[in-house]
Amino acid sequence: MSGAHALARAPRLAPWAGALGRELVLLAFIGALTYLAVVYGYINVRWSPAECDNPAVTALVVAAAVVPALLRRRFPATALFAAALLFGWYPATGATLALTSYSVARRIGSMRRRVAVLAMGATVPFTVALICSRFQWQTTIIAFGVAALVCVLGPATVQVLLGQREQLIGALREQTRYAKLQERSRIAQEMHDLLGHRLSLISLYAGSLELDGTQASEPARLIRGTAKTAMDELRATLGMLRHRNPVTTQPNDHTGTWSDISQLVQQARTAGVKVELTWDGADLTGTALPIRQAVHRIVREGLTNVSRHAAGATARIAVAYCPDHVRVQVIDSGHPGGTGQPGSGLGLVGVKERVRLLGGTCHAGPLPAGGFRITADLPPVLVPPAPDKEEKIDDRWARAGMSAVLAIGLVAPTAILSFTFGSVEFEPIDNPPVMTFDSIPIGTPRATVAEFVGQDDPIARTAAATIESARPPGTDCWYTAFRDEAVVERFCFQQDILIDKARFDLPAG
Repeated sequence: MSGAHALARAPRLAPWAGALGRELVLLAFIGALTYLAVVYGYINVRWSPAECDNPAVTALVVAAAVVPALLRRRFPATALFAAALLFGWYPATGATLALTSYSVARRIGSMRRRVAVLAMGATVPFTVALICSRFQWQTTIIAFGVAALVCVLGPATVQVLLGQREQLIGALREQTRYAKLQERSRIAQEMHDLLGHRLSLISLYAGSLELDGTQASEPARLIRGTAKTAMDELRATLGMLRHRNPVTTQPNDHTGTWSDISQLVQQARTAGVKVELTWDGADLTGTALPIRQAVHRIVREGLTNVSRHAAGATARIAVAYCPDHVRVQVIDSGHPGGTGQPGSGLGLVGVKERVRLLGGTCHAGPLPAGGFRITADLPPVLVPPAPDKEEKIDDRWARAGMSAVLAIGLVAPTAILSFTFGSVEFEPIDNPPVMTFDSIPIGTPRATVAEFVGQDDPIARTAAATIESARPPGTDCWYTAFRDEAVVERFCFQQDILIDKARFDLPAG
């Protein structure tokens, strides 16, 4: 058994198994990225409920980051809220926040609800950080503002752009499908007209038999030959759909022959197109009409494209009749004087579909040196059509590209967060603020003042005796000195409440 046959007969995974495998890989990637961010990314804040130095805490944070990613398809809003809340305490889980934001933008159809949920995903971490940091506004705006951009707004924008791309690809595929159906309808109409012509001839020959039955051999031969030709031509187009408003083409015994193509060339020259015609081999007068109609269609489409999109270019038509095929080529030089406006390509899609239905091949594309070429190889006799391989779209490369975009979209925010949180630093929140002479307000209890300036200093009291102003009556004062500043500070209390404070400069020397 050959390798190709073995591959074809190899069992394939069910669609759900492939989807499950991709989901497990994604969740494992989220867990690994979160672990690296927690351990090596320096993406941490002072108010986390538990330090990640403990391996058990690290494992718990990684598991908590995977849960919203697991729920993002069925409960996108809930998953984003959970990821945002977790991110407020553990910013190393930014990959989960980015993934759930992308999922919200993809799965919530209502624009208003989508914007509201994404706004929630951006504000929840900021609010948690602002409260837990005791309102360190500047640092919180910088750190969590960047986080909102790269973990919420960025993924949502990427998803919107990818959604527009998918819609465009779907529209192009639908246009291609419609062009194929339209070409099949045109062929079916041509076959309808041709079959009517053949049946008319059969009726005419049968009528001659009724008039003169003594000489029946020649009319019978003509009836048999005409019926066989009609059936062969009908088989070539059996199963084609007919359009509601088909283009009518009357049967013509000269369609696709040298005289017919010469007439098309002459019409193009009259319209101002420079055209050269070369014909190799015998004429196509004995070839089946569907093949000759395809030749006519290819040349006409090529000349139409030259006049529309390459005005001023020189075109060359080449028809070659060989024993095993009929080759038709339309080549233009692509003169820069053309309009340069790209066409829809639907005409070429129709030409390719017609050639395929006749069992031939058709290739069209730009030339390296400029210009455009259409090359079609048709069988000299009618054969069954080749299978339409383009209907089966291989999306493996598309899935690989999406996986790469998703991986970059998760790694990049984590890297940006590592740089951001490594560049800014929140002030400690566990230690009480340090109070100075200027910041201690009147009305502060004696015990609170003692925490910052200490008890009464007898040396400072003695030093201030000659330079201090009068004490407030009925007060008890404490003194403290700072040698480096040569200053004595006095705090006077009444019923253990600060009612006056003063500073005195010690004399030099």
